Amino acid sequence: MMTQTFPRSLRPYITDMNWEELQEIWPLPGPWSLRPIVQGINNLTQIIETPAGNYILRIYDSGRPLEHIGYELSLLGELQKVSLPFRIPAPIPTVTGELFAIYSGKIITMSPWLAGLPPQNDNLEQAWSAGQALAELGQALRGLQIETTLDVVPFPLSADFEAWGKIDVHSAETLLLGLPLKNEELSQMLALVERMRVMAPALYRTSPVQIIHRDYDQSNILMEGNSVTGVLDFEFCGPDLRILDLAYALSTWPWGWWNTGLEWQIMDAFGRGYVQVQELPVAELELLPLVFQLRMVTGLFFRLGRYQRNLETEKSMLARAREVLSFERWLRPHEEQLLVLVRSWSA
Repeated sequence: MMTQTFPRSLRPYITDMNWEELQEIWPLPGPWSLRPIVQGINNLTQIIETPAGNYILRIYDSGRPLEHIGYELSLLGELQKVSLPFRIPAPIPTVTGELFAIYSGKIITMSPWLAGLPPQNDNLEQAWSAGQALAELGQALRGLQIETTLDVVPFPLSADFEAWGKIDVHSAETLLLGLPLKNEELSQMLALVERMRVMAPALYRTSPVQIIHRDYDQSNILMEGNSVTGVLDFEFCGPDLRILDLAYALSTWPWGWWNTGLEWQIMDAFGRGYVQVQELPVAELELLPLVFQLRMVTGLFFRLGRYQRNLETEKSMLARAREVLSFERWLRPHEEQLLVLVRSWSA
């Protein structure tokens, strides 16, 4: 399969689009305004305000293969056919019937703006509802009939650290050695990487794998009151451990509350909301501490690869490394307490 890419020298923002050009792609009523709202790792999101309502214009990184974007759009299209209690982005066809357009060398898509606000991570009722919504989304994703070959899926299994970072282990270790980390920090980081290199493959031999979201945190959830109204950002969606979606959410939802005691209430509310919809065997729930570490190392390799390609600064890379170490310092003394908590969800 041919892979289409675009030069990285192209501008990351589309600022010169005029109304006539936009209407040639999507016939929207004017007058209109266009402003950026989110700068992600792989895309830029802008809001288009029109008399008929607001829309989201998504502009993808120039280096993203067309097949990968096609996979995301196909997945969203299939999900539209499923009855979900919340909304997801629904790409609007262009005047020629495509779900994307190429403008100024950029791949762009448009979808209706979704109402709602990001949840507050210390709101336990919202955490419970968000957990329930994640399980509902997981059940819908499990039933999709969509091609998931290596040619079209944007990201590999999380255990394939080198593919996530597009960097080999030796180069990753060299980059870590070059960061201004303390000797103790560096030793902890290298030990974590080695542990996961040894243990991660076994997870995929014993645990369920399905299509999952892989980026379910507060920034990608919309709520009105205590109800989830929308789930956003499916660019990382693909086959992986079923438990990984829950692990990712539980490791990000209590952000800012670690070591306060409130993190346990937040995780408990989220987890109980999840298992009310999707029951998990105790043996799968007990993998959560290990899958937390898997998620951390995968993210570390992803950022190290970007750092090697000058897409991250030393400052941002150091912050990411210390974020991993900070979570690891919380996890190690609390692992047994975490296992007691997750076992209670299946009681």
